[in-house]
Amino acid sequence: MLPPLLLPAPPKPSRLGRALAAAQAAKETLSFLLLVLPLALESPLVLVSALPGLGLYLLHLYLASGRASRVLAVATWVLTLADELWAVLLYHDLGAPLAARRLHLSHCLGIGLSLLALAELAARWARRRRPA
Repeated sequence: MLPPLLLPAPPKPSRLGRALAAAQAAKETLSFLLLVLPLALESPLVLVSALPGLGLYLLHLYLASGRASRVLAVATWVLTLADELWAVLLYHDLGAPLAARRLHLSHCLGIGLSLLALAELAARWARRRRPA
């Protein structure tokens, strides 16, 4: 009988990666409470656009806990970047109410956090692949 093949555990996100995930989750919480809810009172359809963010919010909380693999972290941050870019395009209207413009700024902050997290993951991957 062959011995079982033991694979190394997938690398976990770094402390910086967990901090960025926690910052993104905090930003999403504040954005929803302070910006999305007031807009939803005027137009309930806004809540539909926030649904993809709910799944990402839960993933960011999971990433912040430090139990997720880097593969899940990359997938989460790529999806977050796509969601934030989609939201920026959706809310990009110069004549929009003040709450929508603030929501636009919130999504721009989310794009920045996503790009930082992806850059950090890429740098760690490059260091790990570099021969010693």
